[in-house]
Amino acid sequence: MISQDINSPALVNPLRYDAYRALVDELVQAQKTTGEEQTAERIAFTRLNQQRMKRVEKQFSLLPELAESLRLHQPRWKWRVLVEAWCGDGAQLLPAIAAIAAEAPGIGLTVLLRDENPQLMDTCLTNGSRAIPILICEDAETGERVFTWGPRPRAIQEKVLQFKAENPGADHEAFLLQLHTWYAKDRSEALQQDLLAKMQSIFAVHTYEPEYCI
Repeated sequence: MISQDINSPALVNPLRYDAYRALVDELVQAQKTTGEEQTAERIAFTRLNQQRMKRVEKQFSLLPELAESLRLHQPRWKWRVLVEAWCGDGAQLLPAIAAIAAEAPGIGLTVLLRDENPQLMDTCLTNGSRAIPILICEDAETGERVFTWGPRPRAIQEKVLQFKAENPGADHEAFLLQLHTWYAKDRSEALQQDLLAKMQSIFAVHTYEPEYCI
C-alpha cells in the first residue's frame, strides 16, 4: 500500500445501515435495484440479497478476540462502505460489518452507493476495477485514511482463485452457487479475521500513517 495526500470527495447520499436496509426492502417491493442498470438479472440478485442479509443478521456472532481488541483499543473511526443492492458479496459482508461497528461506540458506519460516489470509489480500485464492497476506515478526528479492505475476505478469495483454476469451464451461475455456499459455511469468520489482523497491525505501534490502496 502507498500513502498519498488527496482530498476526500464529498459523500453523495450517505446512509446509515438501517436506512440502507429499508432502501433494499423498498427496491425489492418495487422490483427495482440501485443504479441505472435496471436489468432483470440485477433485480433478481437484489431480491436474493435481501434474504442473504437477513440470514447474516440472524446468524452473526462476534469473534471473542475481535471483541476484545475493540474493547481494549476503543478506536475512533469512520467506516465508509461502498456497495450496491445487486452485489452478492456486499449482501454477505455489509450486515457483518454493521454488526461489528455496532459493538464499538467509537466507530461510525456510513453506507454509500458505488455508482453515486465514483470519485471516492476511484481512490480504491481493485486491479483497476470498481470491485465492491469496499470498506474505507478513516480517523474520526483527522479524516486520514487508516486502512481499506475488500472486496472479499482473504480466505474466501483464496477459494475463489482455486475454484477458477480447477474449473476453467465452469459457468458464472456455478461459480456464484459455490461462492455463496462458502459464505454460508464461513458465517462471517473470514471477514472478522481480516479486520482483526488489520487492527493488530495498526495497534502494534502507537502511531499509524494514512493508507490508500492503488
